[in-house]
Amino acid sequence: MARLSEDPKYGFAIGRVRALEPTLMDRQRYERLVRARGREEFAAALAETAYGKFLEGGTAGVTRAVDDAAKDNNDFFSAYALDEWLVRLFSMPPAFRTLKAAVKNALSQDKSDVAIPKELDALPERPLIARVVDDAVESFPRSRNPAAADAALDRLLQQVMLRIARASEFVAGYFRLHADTENLRTLVRMKAKEGVDEDLAGEMEASFLEGGTLTLASLLAALPQPWDAILDLLAKAPPYGVGREEFREYLEQGRAALTNRRSFVRMERFGREAELRYLRQTRYATFGHEPLVAFFLLRENELRNLRLVYSAKLAGLAIEETQDLVAYAE
Repeated sequence: MARLSEDPKYGFAIGRVRALEPTLMDRQRYERLVRARGREEFAAALAETAYGKFLEGGTAGVTRAVDDAAKDNNDFFSAYALDEWLVRLFSMPPAFRTLKAAVKNALSQDKSDVAIPKELDALPERPLIARVVDDAVESFPRSRNPAAADAALDRLLQQVMLRIARASEFVAGYFRLHADTENLRTLVRMKAKEGVDEDLAGEMEASFLEGGTLTLASLLAALPQPWDAILDLLAKAPPYGVGREEFREYLEQGRAALTNRRSFVRMERFGREAELRYLRQTRYATFGHEPLVAFFLLRENELRNLRLVYSAKLAGLAIEETQDLVAYAE
C-alpha cells in the first residue's frame, strides 16, 4: 500500500467525499442499466440514480447528462483540491485530448502548424511537447499512420503526469500501475499480431509507457516467448521473475482472448479494476488529498462505464458482452 499523507487541510473535502460516496453506483444499479431493453429503459433506469438531476429530455438527454455530470465532477474536484499541482495534474488529460484533435486535424489537411493548448503552453515540458508534435507531423507523410501520433502523445502525457505527480507517492503509484496495465495490454496485442507484423518490437517500443514495474527490456524479452514462459517472467516477483503475481489474472485474460478469438474487452476491464482497487486504499483515510483524488477517479470510471453501456444499447450489443464493459469499484 502506498503511504498516504497526513495533511489535515483536506479534512472538510474528505467530509464532502464521504457524504457523496454512497451515490457511486453498485452492481445492482449497473445491472439494471445493462439489462435495459433499449434507450428508453436505459434513460428511465438512469433517472433513478444520482444522474437523474442531469437528465432532461428523456433518451435524447442521456449523452448530455453524462457530459454535464463530467463537468460537475471536474468542478467539484477543482473546488476542493487545495494544491495547485493537483488541479494542474488533472487538467492534463483534457488538454492532451484537445491537442490530439488539433494534430489529427492538421494531418488530415496536410498542415504543419498545430496550436498548443493554453494549459500546456505554460508547462516546463512545453519544448518537449512542441518537439513531439513536430515529429508526429513531419513523419506522417512517410507513415500515413495517425495512430503513431496518438501513441507518441499518450507516451508524452504519461511523462508529464508522472512529473507532476511526484508530489504524492500515492498519486504517482496510480500512474505507475496504469503504465503496467497498458503495457501488458500492448504486449498481448503484439502477441495477436505474431506472424503478421514483422516489427512487433518497434511497435511495442512506440507504445511503451514509462514509470511502471515492468521495463521495456523485460517486455521485449517476453514478447517472443510461449504463454507459460511469459507468465513465469511477468507474473512472478524478483528473483523468480520481473513482475508481480497480481499480473497473472490480467495476463490470463489476455491469453484467453487470443486462444478463444475473443475481443480484449474483458482484459481491459480487469486492468481498469486493478487500478480501481488501488484507489480503494483511501476508503479509511482521515487526512490528505488522496480520498479526493480517489473519488474523482472513481467517478470518472463511472462516467466511462455509462458511456460504454449506453453505446452498447445503441449498437444492440448482447447483455453478456455489455456486462464485460463495466469496471466495478468494490
